[in-house]
Amino acid sequence: MMTFFRNRMFLEGIALGGICGIIIGSIIAFTLGESSVEAVRRTLEERFPRKRAVPFKYLSQ
Repeated sequence: MMTFFRNRMFLEGIALGGICGIIIGSIIAFTLGESSVEAVRRTLEERFPRKRAVPFKYLSQ
């Protein structure tokens, strides 16, 4: 077991893999977070629609 940790290339591979894993995980978490924020915003907009001053159906006449 100790022979693995004495190998410099092995340790560099672990470090590089860990850094890449953190970066990729952060990108995935940020993407999922953004899509969940949009889903919450859409749900709130459907339940509590904003009152517009002039309805669009009257503007086309």
